[in-house]
Amino acid sequence: MNSSDRFDLAEKLLDGRRLAGVWPRCAAWMIRLAVEHEIDAVWRRRRPEVLTCTRRSQLLALGVVLDAEIQHRATALWTALSRAAHHHHYELAPTAAELRSWLREARQLCADLNETKGMS
Repeated sequence: MNSSDRFDLAEKLLDGRRLAGVWPRCAAWMIRLAVEHEIDAVWRRRRPEVLTCTRRSQLLALGVVLDAEIQHRATALWTALSRAAHHHHYELAPTAAELRSWLREARQLCADLNETKGMS
């Protein structure tokens, strides 16, 4: 399953809401996994050894190999999705509007990460 497949699945969850009560977190997980897939692809191309580091470390290191703006966007988005994906009794699930916004940002971020393929 690639990033595009995960985005499509998240979109279907947002459109259909077939999993009442669970779908917001499922959509957040699909979007987060798609972003992680593209971040992993960056590290496979640039510095495969970084794949053994934690995700937070990988996000911090993105600023070394990519534009700082992309690194900030990736970190902010991943953090928001991580928080939304985990169930906390004291927090509401993310809204459909929040998820759609994150989905748009994730698609753009992944496109930007893919544009870096030719860069070294």
